Amino acid sequence: MYKFLSIGLFILIFSSCQSDKKKEESRQINYFDIQTYFKEKASELAKKNASVNKQITVNKLTERQKLKIANWEEELSLFIKSDINKIAWKNSYLKDSTALKVIYTAKDEQLKTKKITIILSEQQLVKQIIINNVVDNILYHGTEDLTYTPNQNYEIKKHQKVFLMGEKNYLIKGVF
Repeated sequence: MYKFLSIGLFILIFSSCQSDKKKEESRQINYFDIQTYFKEKASELAKKNASVNKQITVNKLTERQKLKIANWEEELSLFIKSDINKIAWKNSYLKDSTALKVIYTAKDEQLKTKKITIILSEQQLVKQIIINNVVDNILYHGTEDLTYTPNQNYEIKKHQKVFLMGEKNYLIKGVF
C-alpha cells in the first residue's frame, strides 16, 4: 500500500513540475507584458504594506472599508489573468499606437481579452491601463472593465448574466 502511495506521490510531484514548465513555455512576449507588470505592482504594494480604501458595490448595495491587503497578487488577479502573451495568440491582436497611447484589440471574437489600452506619460511610463474582457456562451455572459492607475487606484466593473440565475453587477474601487 505504501509503495503505491509513494509512486502516486512521485507522479503527482513530477507532473506538477512539468505543468509549471509548460506554463512558462506557453508564453511569448509579443505585446505589452500585462502579467509581469501586475505581478511587479503586486510585489511593490506588498513591500510597502499598502492599505487601500476599498468600495465594493454588488447590484446597488455598497460597502466601504480601509483594508490592508494580505495578498496583492490575488487582489490584482483579474488584471494578471488578462495576459495576452500566449504563443497561440502571437498574431491575434492588432496594435495601434501613438506617442502616448498603445491599444491592443483582439482579432478573434473567441478571445476573452478584447481590448487593452495603455496610456503613457511623456516619459513613456504607464499612466493608466484599461482592459476589456468578455465571456459569452449559451449559459453565461460576463463583461469586465478593469482600470489601473499606478500609485492612485484601481477599478473593476463586472457584469454577469447567468442563464436561469439572473444578472449581477459588481463595482470594486480601490484607492491607495
